[in-house]
Amino acid sequence: MKIDHNSYKIKKLIPFRLLSIYAYDTLGTGHNMYAQIEIDVTDLRQSIRAQRKIGINVSFFGFLLYAIAKTIDENKDFNQIRCGKRSYYFNEVDIDTAIELKHEGVLIPRKYIVRNAANKSNEEITQEIEAAKRKWKETGLTGKDDKKALRWIKWVSILPKGLIKLFIRRLSNKPLKIKGSFGTTYVASVSGFANFSGFIIPFFEGRSRPVSFAIGGVTKKPCIINSEIKIREYLSMTISINHDLIDGAPAARFVNRLKQIIEGVK
Repeated sequence: MKIDHNSYKIKKLIPFRLLSIYAYDTLGTGHNMYAQIEIDVTDLRQSIRAQRKIGINVSFFGFLLYAIAKTIDENKDFNQIRCGKRSYYFNEVDIDTAIELKHEGVLIPRKYIVRNAANKSNEEITQEIEAAKRKWKETGLTGKDDKKALRWIKWVSILPKGLIKLFIRRLSNKPLKIKGSFGTTYVASVSGFANFSGFIIPFFEGRSRPVSFAIGGVTKKPCIINSEIKIREYLSMTISINHDLIDGAPAARFVNRLKQIIEGVK
C-alpha cells in the first residue's frame, strides 16, 4: 500500500519530552503502592470563590499544594531522599510541579519548584506561580530553577542518549542535587482541564523519593449527609507511595490526614 506523503506530518520530539523519556527509562518504576481517593472539596471551592470575590488572590491548585506540603511536613518520613543504604531527611518541603505556558501559540509544560511550601499560605503559593508565569512572558524563564532545566534541555538536544542517561544515573545518587533540581515530592495536575470522574496514575520513580501525586478532575456526585441526599463536589486524586521507603500503616495515616486537611476536618 502506497501512503501519500501529504497525509501525515513528522515532528521532532521536543527536548523536554526527550528528557522525561530518558529519565523514566533510566530510573525505572520502583515498588509503589497507589491510593486512589475522592475528596469532598465543596466547602473548599466555595471558600476560595468567596475569598476571590473580596480580592484575596487564592486558587484551588494553590491550596492543594499547600495541603500536600503541610501533610508531608507533619510526616517527615515522606520528606526523605534515599541514596543507597542511607536516606536524607529534609526540613523543607519542595514541590516539583509543572505550569502550562503558551509559546508561539502552543501550550507547553514548564518545570517549577515551590520551595518550602509548607510554610507558605495558599495566597503566597498562588502569587508565586502567577509571578513565575509573568516572568516567563518577560524573560523566557520562570525563575532561577528554570535555568537549570533549560541547561538540561540544551544538553538533551546535543548529547547522545547514552550520555544523558549516565548523567541522570549519577544525579540519582546525589540527594542534595535531587532536592535542588527536582524537589522532595512531585505533583502532576489535570484538575484545571478535566471535568470527568476518574483517576490519573502518575509515573513515579521509586528509587529515591517517597511520594508523588496526580490531581484529577472535580465532579458533582450525590452524598448522604445527616440522612439527607445532597450534591457535593469531589476531587479525584492518586497518591503514589514508594513501598521501599514507606510501610502500609504510615501510608494510610498520611492519606487520611491529607484528606482531613483538604476537607477542613479538625
